[in-house]
Amino acid sequence: PPLFFLRVDWSLIRAAVVRVMTEAGIPKVLFLGETGSGKSALCNALAHQVSSLQSRNTNHKKPFPETALNPDNIGNDEVVIKNVQLLGGREPVTFIDTVGSNSSEISNAAVSNMLVSLKYDCKSVNLFVIVVKAPVTRMDAALVECIEMFESLFGKDNFWSNVVVIFTCLQQSREQIERRQASIPDDKSVTEFGHLLQTKFKRRESVPVIILDSHYNGDKDDERKSFIAEAGNFFRILQSTKDKAVSLEDLSPVLDKYNGLKEEYEKKLREKEEELKNAKKRAKEFKKVASKIGAAAIAGTAIVGAIAAAVALRNPKAITISVPAIIAGTEIVFKEIDDMDSSDDEE
Repeated sequence: PPLFFLRVDWSLIRAAVVRVMTEAGIPKVLFLGETGSGKSALCNALAHQVSSLQSRNTNHKKPFPETALNPDNIGNDEVVIKNVQLLGGREPVTFIDTVGSNSSEISNAAVSNMLVSLKYDCKSVNLFVIVVKAPVTRMDAALVECIEMFESLFGKDNFWSNVVVIFTCLQQSREQIERRQASIPDDKSVTEFGHLLQTKFKRRESVPVIILDSHYNGDKDDERKSFIAEAGNFFRILQSTKDKAVSLEDLSPVLDKYNGLKEEYEKKLREKEEELKNAKKRAKEFKKVASKIGAAAIAGTAIVGAIAAAVALRNPKAITISVPAIIAGTEIVFKEIDDMDSSDDEE
């Protein structure tokens, strides 16, 4: 057993656990919008019930890097995919935090990274969230371009039947709400933006718009209660799409739209395939080691597998499941590794 713990590639186990979870019917939410709209802050607030304002002064770890807190994140081309627990609930949800669009053309590196991530790491989406920094009086060209890209990737009807708009940065204290009443009331902002979307994208159906201030002050009851109430509305919308997951359609319209994107995408695709090939080789080595260890080491690995699952689920309570459940879960992980090995043999 000591040799086993020294030789096992733990990244392989984690990858298998996450892969199992991703294909297990867990609802997937994709956040899109402009840089600085508050996508990442919103993901963090929904996942941890801690506002961005509060967590700035604490050691609270953020799974989604925020550009507002770290300027170095601006221009980052990576898509962040995390399994989280919405509002501290027990059911896991996959959040996909895409690269923010800006006033300039979306970079080929950003688009190609996103396409490869969607193709391999998250093959379907239940809910698209258009994140908008309020107040809004017009449709920015970068946001329009971003929405059109997702229309092409998933199909217009699929996209618009599984979409919600979230307004961020509208402080929900009584004082601020009353102050806005004198100029542009919140309900008017929501209605007008919904009409803008319908007009621009020629949609007959209305689009749900909710207000979620990820920078709410948790020490103020009115702001905290408003966030929890609207987060509940968001959760109900997500539940309504549980059986309506949509998959990527034809990539050609997007690949052909941007000059040089197809070449960049094929390069990223080759890198990803090489990464998977190396993972499959490690899977073979892992199986050889595991077959020599015997039941005692597998039982130990079962516990590690449970811990890995708990980490992936961000739920420490998941560790306290029964031994049979731990072993069953480990068998699923081993089967996933075995499937990776089998697909390698077929190639």
